[in-house]
Amino acid sequence: MGKTETSTPPPRMKAWLRGVLLASLALNLAVAGVVAGMIWRHGVPDEGRHAPRSDRVTVAYIRALSPEDKRAIRDEMRAQLPGRDALRERMQDSFDTVLDSLRADPFDRDALARQMEAQFSIGADTRRLARALMLDRLEAMSTADRRAFADRVEQELEAMSHHGKSR
Repeated sequence: MGKTETSTPPPRMKAWLRGVLLASLALNLAVAGVVAGMIWRHGVPDEGRHAPRSDRVTVAYIRALSPEDKRAIRDEMRAQLPGRDALRERMQDSFDTVLDSLRADPFDRDALARQMEAQFSIGADTRRLARALMLDRLEAMSTADRRAFADRVEQELEAMSHHGKSR
């Protein structure tokens, strides 16, 4: 007995919301990369504590930035990302393609792997830019400001390692 299906495409996310999510993801991933690099290079301080999860580390770096620094990084990313609308469209198309592959029967693992790699490369360029902009901001800080930033990062990471969650 045949089942009649009506295929209604899922509602598309508003363009401005996709942009905000993409910028947020880029900044979060950039910060995670910086923190992961620090942990890899310097290790985790104090034997009794555990390194926070990478997603929480990103939160620590973002929280440690001043509102002015956050705004400056966001604004510069918007200015430097070539064709933000085209990038958002590419990202949406890649999500649509991946979802189609996940629902396909028969499942094609290799096709999905290629699609996911293409999708991740979109974000990699954005993360590289965000990481570079954050490093530019940190380099431009005075020694006192950079030390204060380091103290705020340390406080956030300590809170996470002792409590197992971000504040």
